[in-house]
Amino acid sequence: MKKFSISSGTLKRIKERASKLPLLNNSIRKGEGTLVAYIGEEVVKKVLDGDIKDTYDYDIIYNGIKVDVKTKERTVSPKSYYECSVADFNTRQDCDEYAFVSVLNNMKEAWYLGKISKSDFYKTAIFHKKDEVDPANNFTFKADCYNIPVWKLFCS
Repeated sequence: MKKFSISSGTLKRIKERASKLPLLNNSIRKGEGTLVAYIGEEVVKKVLDGDIKDTYDYDIIYNGIKVDVKTKERTVSPKSYYECSVADFNTRQDCDEYAFVSVLNNMKEAWYLGKISKSDFYKTAIFHKKDEVDPANNFTFKADCYNIPVWKLFCS
């Protein structure tokens, strides 16, 4: 895991970018996660030295590799046993890798958790149905999704 501080200037720039985005189809948080998602993209861009592309299928491209960034907002810093998720309706996105980021809910800190190839993700991840309760942490899933623990990711 790599920790990043989010400067006020970076946050201002991300807020301006987020304000221009229309509500996305299948948005689990009904648009409320846009700011968090854009912080995640900025973190991955920095770690992988890539470019933000803003397509439906992927967010970042580096060395010809297409990466879809998945970001979660948290109230505490992430632990290695925390789960990273990909919603079931996103499985057809044309990307090569998934990268995962956690953002503290005060928007001042973020963690690059790691990345994994799309094919390895689906070989390793566990599927959960909407409204299922995760016995490990009592979390109720808001959508069908696939989960993998942070410790199974490659952190470059």
